[in-house]
Amino acid sequence: MEGIRHKSIDVSGISMHVAEKGPEDGPAILFVHGFPELWYSWRHQILSLSARGYRCIAPDMRGYGDTTASPSVSSYTIFHLIGDLIELLDSLSLPQVFVVGHDWGAIIAWQLCMLRPDRVKALVNLSVAFRPRNPAVKTVDYFRSLYGDNYYVCRFQEYGVVDEELASMDLKVLFTNIMTKRGQGQGGTVSFSKASLETSKEPTLLPSWLSEEDIEYFASKFQKSGFTGGLNYYRCLNLNWELTAPWTGAQINVPTKYIVGEFDITYHYPGIQDYIHKGGLKSHVPLLEEAVVIKGAGHFIQQEKAKEISDHIYEFIKIGLKHTPHIFLSKTDRELEKERAREKPIKMESISHNLIDVNGISMHVAEKGPEDGPAILFIHGFPELWYSWRHQILSLSVRGYRCIAPDLRGYGDTTAAPSVSSYTIFHLVGDLIALLDSLSLSQVFVVGHDWGAIIAWNLCMFRPDRVKALVNLSVAFMPRNPAVKTVDHFRSLYGDNYYVCRFQEYGVADEEYASMDLKFFFTKLMVMRTPGGGPISFSRASLELSKEPLMLPSWLSEEDIEYFASKFQKSGFTGGINYYRCMDINWELTAPWTGAQINVPTKYIVGDVDLTYHYPGIQDFIHKGGLKTHVPLLEEPVVVKGAGHFIQQERAQEISDHIYEFIKIF
Repeated sequence: MEGIRHKSIDVSGISMHVAEKGPEDGPAILFVHGFPELWYSWRHQILSLSARGYRCIAPDMRGYGDTTASPSVSSYTIFHLIGDLIELLDSLSLPQVFVVGHDWGAIIAWQLCMLRPDRVKALVNLSVAFRPRNPAVKTVDYFRSLYGDNYYVCRFQEYGVVDEELASMDLKVLFTNIMTKRGQGQGGTVSFSKASLETSKEPTLLPSWLSEEDIEYFASKFQKSGFTGGLNYYRCLNLNWELTAPWTGAQINVPTKYIVGEFDITYHYPGIQDYIHKGGLKSHVPLLEEAVVIKGAGHFIQQEKAKEISDHIYEFIKIGLKHTPHIFLSKTDRELEKERAREKPIKMESISHNLIDVNGISMHVAEKGPEDGPAILFIHGFPELWYSWRHQILSLSVRGYRCIAPDLRGYGDTTAAPSVSSYTIFHLVGDLIALLDSLSLSQVFVVGHDWGAIIAWNLCMFRPDRVKALVNLSVAFMPRNPAVKTVDHFRSLYGDNYYVCRFQEYGVADEEYASMDLKFFFTKLMVMRTPGGGPISFSRASLELSKEPLMLPSWLSEEDIEYFASKFQKSGFTGGINYYRCMDINWELTAPWTGAQINVPTKYIVGDVDLTYHYPGIQDFIHKGGLKTHVPLLEEPVVVKGAGHFIQQERAQEISDHIYEFIKIF
């Protein structure tokens, strides 16, 4: 054991303890432990596989052992945990690794493979099978319905109770009882209470695979750290359920081996054995080898059956893997595209309107075009509505496309969730995935503008399998900068009075806008030109003192202004402004995608007097290879001369034609 190297690495704002052994130039294996475990749970695999030429890397996860424990419960979401691992790999200059997970580590590993398959060569997961997100019931509620409030997952939700129970125990007795427990026939009826653990009648005599030194190691580390960090993983289960809405129905497209002990409690959940062995797991993990059930083994299988598990890992990962994650788009739908009737005059009344229940909200959706036509999803920005796409809907629907344009969460006739935290990028993308599912659309073309472009970039990064191709207007893709939060970046550029910064204070800008003459407001906003840069406050005073004329341009009618004004008079602006208030939490939760690319065929269009085209350094980034680096399937960017921010309305026919000429080839 002395040959294992130990170091601390700063990742995602924490100090992570990492155990490592094996040649630095060898193929790397990342081991992810569960609860209540440590890097030490992988000691046998580290020794065995490092001797076979593999670089074995086993961290103490966030809140465990010698790794920092964040004080906030909300800092233990699946995105924080995966973000830690991505930054660890980056710090070690490892673009891809084999991954091995157990228990909570298996959950994290499944999600790592779903969110960042480009970083994983292959996966071996132990104990916990992949279970797809059920949009109908939250995770804790599901377990409560099966087992009641005394089930350990449910008991763990109350902060401090179980933490204190476990900390007050003789931790050597605790770990002996936990690690030797067998779950045959119990399913998930375990309470993990102090009473149940101390009154357990199982013998305290250690089995041959577990030594006094092993128990002492676990006990001493948890005596120092406590259990709160690990318990916080469970306290984020419902929050994870909420934030992972974008991945409803997603598959794990990584070569995978799954192993479980026949006495593991996870192998006795209701229906789990049929799910594992009769095609359910394979349907969600299509590159899965046949699942392996190890006779006589319990939950802590990598310790109990150390050599057998090490050999399983080695035999699986040593083969020349021929599979790679499927992140590029199939073009099998190309034959669906046919140019149909030439454009002819159509009235706005021909657009249909529906309310669809998606992801816990009621979403207003405008739609036009043949139901069997290739679908285009239009995503609007701030402060806009589905109506911003009226020209494109009319133009492209007559060319045979099914055009779908929702009012986004908090806008127009779509529900406005009351909590600011319900407007993260995961909620917004999750709404759109649920919308596509409700319309039985497996893939669509996507067109975004302003905030809609930001959402579209993230949709393509999170779920490229759902997007045929992307046309984005105004806002270029900007990769996550791990060194500075988003709002702090804008504040450093433009100061506290910049609109992104002003929007952070709840209620201020909301009330300013609501108190204005909204026809005046939308007229001022939509005719604005900003060729000189972006230090704009968008305050009521700046808008009312502006000397720009109120005469409407030819592309904007009194009826258009009336539509926007009437809808925002009813809904207010808080929903849309909340998108900005989630910028920093988005930055925090998207740590897993640091360095990720957009691997979707893309066209990017911007007006040359759009304020977004005048951010410092943005033009060099767009035109000198920076954007192409992060969006490798990008066509040459298009800059429309004389066009401002609301380009799809100002240059309606030109933008419609750009969209059509790009997507018709797929």
